[in-house]
Amino acid sequence: MPFLSSQRRALAGVAGALLAALLAVPCGAIAAAVTPQEILRQVDRYRLPLNSFEASVRIVPVQGGKEQEAGTYIVRGANHNQALVEATSVDQRGQKFLTTDSGIFFYAPRTRRAIRLTPLQTLRGKASIGDLARISFENDYDVALAETAPPGCPADSCVALALSSKNEAATYTRITLLVGRQRGQHVPLKALLYVASGKLLKVAVFDPASGGLPPTTHYSDPQLAEDETRVVFEKIRAVDFPASTFNPRSLEQ
Repeated sequence: MPFLSSQRRALAGVAGALLAALLAVPCGAIAAAVTPQEILRQVDRYRLPLNSFEASVRIVPVQGGKEQEAGTYIVRGANHNQALVEATSVDQRGQKFLTTDSGIFFYAPRTRRAIRLTPLQTLRGKASIGDLARISFENDYDVALAETAPPGCPADSCVALALSSKNEAATYTRITLLVGRQRGQHVPLKALLYVASGKLLKVAVFDPASGGLPPTTHYSDPQLAEDETRVVFEKIRAVDFPASTFNPRSLEQ
């Protein structure tokens, strides 16, 4: 029928024009169509896919290419804003760190009560307590597209996000986060970590995640790039905890 044939030709023309338009759009522009908030949400899910979990973590300082004594920890987390970190290595055994939106608390054996710390308090090597206990970017930072992408972040394969702290629990004042794509998902590549003075304090590089574990993160001083500290998740499982787990008073038990 002539009428139906003309309709089919018209629809085919529209589909062809749409496909041509999509092919003409650079990859970076397609990625930019996703909101920065959604990109950051995908990054958080990639870094820590479980909302309530228990994990075994090893922190390994590396100096001059040689591994130093590692620290081992059990991390219990819930709701992306609460974490109880318990040290299990000999030199720190019994130490506990609790992070909530009201602050970070530290307890050591033979002390009467927990004391407050800042998220930047060193845990081991170049890893701060906040690097292990405040993993969720979305919970602690506002996000927007960075005005200019740093070198090494080409527009067709990388998105640069500007993160600014929105609460006192955030470890860093601002972060420039470089994000790529893997199997259709946004994944973290590198983070430039700044403190209140505006100083670039550390650089974090993220390995690809594998085996169902969060990605290993390499922290380094921008002035001493050959030295680093690796934060390695060795085990992780979904666990539900009672609310009392994340009460500062529980540290003293």
